[in-house]
Amino acid sequence: MIEHRRPADSIQFMLRDEPTIRPSLYRLPQDPVAERILVPAFRQATGVRGAFGWFSAGWIGRLAHGLSVYLARKDVGPIQFVIAPALFPAEYEALKSATSRTHHVIRRLQEIFEEASSPTVDHLTRYAVDCLAWMVINGRLRLRVAKVRPGANYHPKIWLFYDRVDVVAVRGSANATGRAYSRGVEHMDVDCTWDNRSRVDIAAAMVDDWWNGKDEEIEETLELPDALRGTLKKLAPAGMPSLEGYEAAVKEAPVLRNVARIEDPDMFHIPSGLSWSEGKYAHQGDAVKAWESHGRRGVIEMATGAGKTIAALICAYRAWQEHQGPFLLVVSAPSTPLLLQWRSECERFGLKAVAPTLSGSRSRKHADIGNCLIRLRGAASGHIEAIIVTNNLLASSGFQNSLQDAKGRTQNLRIMHVGDEAHTLGSPSFVRSPPEFMDLRLGLSATPVRQYDDAGTSHLFNYFGPPVYRFGLDRAIGFCLVPYDYHIHVAELSEAELAEFRELSVRIGRLVARAGGILDPANEALTALLVRRRSVVETAEGKISVLRDILEARKRPTWHTLIYTSSKNPAQLVAAKRVAADAGFIINQVTEQETRDRPRLERILRRFAKGEIDALIAKRVLDEGVDIPQTREAILLASSSVEREWVQRRGRVLRPSPGKDSAAIHDVIALPPPRDGMYDDPVLQFVSSELDRVRAFGRYARNKNEVADLVANVHDQYFME
Repeated sequence: MIEHRRPADSIQFMLRDEPTIRPSLYRLPQDPVAERILVPAFRQATGVRGAFGWFSAGWIGRLAHGLSVYLARKDVGPIQFVIAPALFPAEYEALKSATSRTHHVIRRLQEIFEEASSPTVDHLTRYAVDCLAWMVINGRLRLRVAKVRPGANYHPKIWLFYDRVDVVAVRGSANATGRAYSRGVEHMDVDCTWDNRSRVDIAAAMVDDWWNGKDEEIEETLELPDALRGTLKKLAPAGMPSLEGYEAAVKEAPVLRNVARIEDPDMFHIPSGLSWSEGKYAHQGDAVKAWESHGRRGVIEMATGAGKTIAALICAYRAWQEHQGPFLLVVSAPSTPLLLQWRSECERFGLKAVAPTLSGSRSRKHADIGNCLIRLRGAASGHIEAIIVTNNLLASSGFQNSLQDAKGRTQNLRIMHVGDEAHTLGSPSFVRSPPEFMDLRLGLSATPVRQYDDAGTSHLFNYFGPPVYRFGLDRAIGFCLVPYDYHIHVAELSEAELAEFRELSVRIGRLVARAGGILDPANEALTALLVRRRSVVETAEGKISVLRDILEARKRPTWHTLIYTSSKNPAQLVAAKRVAADAGFIINQVTEQETRDRPRLERILRRFAKGEIDALIAKRVLDEGVDIPQTREAILLASSSVEREWVQRRGRVLRPSPGKDSAAIHDVIALPPPRDGMYDDPVLQFVSSELDRVRAFGRYARNKNEVADLVANVHDQYFME
């Protein structure tokens, strides 16, 4: 059994945290009850009790990975079993004599232990007996022997696992033996107090009665006599048997060599019917192969809707299948909606993922992470865990130290990192502390190159590896995205707004000149001025009037509309809500406040999908990864100068949905009032940046020729003498 040094009070052990412990009737050996119920229950329990009519040390070998965690903790009580030995027909005859009954019961137990420790038994049996003897001698296992009345038979099979809140009862036909959980044709019923407390209470009362000898057919229950304890003391090793010793014993037991990896449809698997290596979605298979051929490191660049999440989970599945040892999948994402989507997609693949940020309290978050890593430390080869984290948590020293500690303590642990929206990890916080101990690395992004940040892009590719596969918007439209029309609406800057823009430009120019002509992003004063100047363009008052014209042109409110406002000034969002409401739209905002309240966000998106809400008015929170394919129309009141944002927003509206064959994007661009003379350079640069976005959106639009004509007209108006 492995020794763990993590303080027990730093982790909250909860049986209901184990995703495979579920109430049901299980059929053995088809249903792996040992691996899916008993082992995880040992990992989480603070107390274990049981009653068994047929008992041997063999169960220890089957449950060693959970038992090792239990025994290494300091916050647990001794395991308590009330048992009877395996008796043979001749011994039943001897038991008819009341005077010899106790002697034969104890003698049979002694023979079992002595036979199991002989030089002729296999390594796994000897390991199990060593553990059993060590537990009894060191007070970690209390055994009471049931002495039944003549003619009666003691034959229960019940496990009870306790934490500080819940109890899990496991009972059926399988005894506490090794064969029962490997080759036996058995059935086991599992009940949990969070599902059916009354049935669990009945099972607990039975074990109480048998432990105390309160049964008409039990004459008494006996503590192990000194003679038997003496036998066990001779067999017990000096120290706690190690988990490494168990692994070595398994290698010597051919029947059990492959028992750790269970091919179970409820475990991690590629969903049946998912076509990814051939046919329509063969590009997903191409992406998987490209990543694997680059040493399982690299970036997959895929347009929204092309299935990069599916490709990533297939990459993880194939890497897990080939690894001989525990496996940890770490998924990072920049936003709460993406965490929710990843958790849902993992469940579709049979992988129950921990999402600490969604847990609520800080203590619960740490407990989720700690429990996950403890399960890995006590896991068999082939066990997999998954953690979905925010970028901030990924870059934190506490989280990385926990993973490194687990890697050092867990034999042959392999960790794979999937970075969703990988371009967001080129930020300074991640660059300063990338988790270099991650063995396998996969970046996902529709736009992996960080615009205006060559250094950040370089660091990103140094960590994940280079782009290894691309499925761009040119291939996606008409395949996994619907065609769209792109409409441009012009809002003129007022004289006051134009004056403010110019005044800020002068101040920006002075700071850049002092820095030797370098636009330094670390210069906070410069950054603040750039944000203020961009805000002038994004929140121009004329845009609200244009929004009113767009909405009032409809004969009635249209469903499934997204309206994007600026994140730099909340007043624009408030004004847009008022205009939409005046036009008869049923609206809801989606801001940081809504995304922090996960149930509320899910409720809003669900109502929007059903058409109960006509329009969502959002800031930047809906840019990345939010899957609302029913969206038919997007109105962009404000956009930044970052191309990645444009791509993400376009992706939100182009996802296919039943009855949706196309989409529309309305882009409200800000321009200075036309005049006879040329504007100065800062103003012309801002006009040029607006046109850059129009060109990017128009490039793949159905009305691209119309867009190109408009761009040419605007260019002539502002750039020609």
